[in-house]
Amino acid sequence: MLIDPPPLEPNRLMALAIPRRDVAYVERDAMLYALAVGCGSSPWEPDLPFVYEQSQLSGQGLRVVPSMATMLAFDDSWLEPGGIDLSRVVHGALDLTFHHPLAPAGVVEVASRIIGLSDKGAGRGGVVLQETILTQNGVAACASLSTLFARGGGGFGGSVGEQAAAHAVPDRAADRVLAVPTAANQALLFRLLGDRNPLHVDPAVAERAGVGKPILHGACTFGIACVTLLRVFCGMEPGRLTRLAARFAGPLYPGETLAFAFWEEADGIAFRAVAREREAIVLDNGWAVLAR
Repeated sequence: MLIDPPPLEPNRLMALAIPRRDVAYVERDAMLYALAVGCGSSPWEPDLPFVYEQSQLSGQGLRVVPSMATMLAFDDSWLEPGGIDLSRVVHGALDLTFHHPLAPAGVVEVASRIIGLSDKGAGRGGVVLQETILTQNGVAACASLSTLFARGGGGFGGSVGEQAAAHAVPDRAADRVLAVPTAANQALLFRLLGDRNPLHVDPAVAERAGVGKPILHGACTFGIACVTLLRVFCGMEPGRLTRLAARFAGPLYPGETLAFAFWEEADGIAFRAVAREREAIVLDNGWAVLAR
């Protein structure tokens, strides 16, 4: 018999001290991330600056896909001390502000804290809003807001602290559309970056979770969106992307095709992505801001 998990504990989570960490990475890690989020697929020559350290296309050595910040910030060690069962956690949304491009190799200082909780009701979900700041060489590189949905963690008595905001996509035809295929082994590749949640590799775990079969990491789908925006709007220049946000609206299965719709607005790019084979929304409330 399934036992309902206890509600989240606001006082415990809001007071949780998540230790600061120094995360070191090398060029190989940056190239592996780029490959895991779709760089190197055909036609792949424009992607060379992200996967080849001596590419002459960049004129400045290896570049880093900005959304790699999500993997440098990734840390699930605080879930158990916070009273949250990893097996019941689903990524809900990401909102990244990029202040400075990441170096192709180096060390980032990662400082993280819980800044808000949202109660979806008893027996339903509890939402945790986590803020993470990445600093490199004394300069703020990226600020990340990560929304985590704890299934069954609701009923703790109302929302606390800050709440995540979402950007609605326009109610009109998209200005641009683009189909991006994913690879059947993409989740197996992406998990090598650190997120070893068995939901993305183990059929039995995925079946128990109610998704049928292993799904792609939300952070991987987010990275695919980042690379797609770099290709379509930024000329593959990482420094041109200053913000990227999206809500994970549904699962994406490895091997499916992401169909992106983009709306060009005065102050940014709104977007949505669906799994074309099922016409199911995967990313929603997408929002990207470009440097002028």
